[in-house]
Amino acid sequence: MWRQIETERLTLKLLDKKGAGQVLDFLLENRDMIEKYEAKKQPLYYTKFYQESLIQTEYDAALKKAYLRYYIFEKNREEVIGTVSVGQLRPYPYNSGVLGYKMAGRYMGRGYATEAVASMCEAAFGYLGLHRLEAYVLDENIPSIRVLEKNGFKKEGLCQKNLCVNGQWRDHFLFGKIK
Repeated sequence: MWRQIETERLTLKLLDKKGAGQVLDFLLENRDMIEKYEAKKQPLYYTKFYQESLIQTEYDAALKKAYLRYYIFEKNREEVIGTVSVGQLRPYPYNSGVLGYKMAGRYMGRGYATEAVASMCEAAFGYLGLHRLEAYVLDENIPSIRVLEKNGFKKEGLCQKNLCVNGQWRDHFLFGKIK
C-alpha cells in the first residue's frame, strides 16, 4: 500500500486521526483561500473532533482502495502544506476517479502542487488501478489549470452549474487524464 510517497522535495503521507491537529492548523490558516473554490463547510468542519473523524474515515477507506488522500509536507518538516486526493471512485467498466488538491497560500508558486499531483497520478494508476482521472476547476483558477496541464491533463469541456461555491452554482472546466 502506498502509505507514504517521497518526491524530490516533498513527502506525501496518509494520516490517521493523530494528524488532526496538523490538518486543522492547515485548514484554519488557509480557510479564506480554500473556501473560494469549494462547497461551503459547516462550522463543525473546523474542529479537531471533526477532523479526527474525517481523517480516520479517509485512512480506513485508503486501506480498502475506496478513497485516497495524502497530506503534503516539505521533506523533513512536520507542517501540512497541502493535500491531494482521489475520490468518487467508479469501478469497472469505468475505473475512474476525481482528483482534488489544495496548497497553503504561502507555498503556492513553488511547483509543489505540480509535484504532488504527479505522484498522486502514479498512485491512482498504480495502487488504485485506475484507467482515468478527472479534475474540475473554475475557469479563473489559472494556477490550478497550469498544474493540471503540466501533469498531462487535457481540457475536455465545460460542466455548467457543476458545484455550489459560496451559495452560487458555478461552471467548472473538466480535465481528464488517461493512464
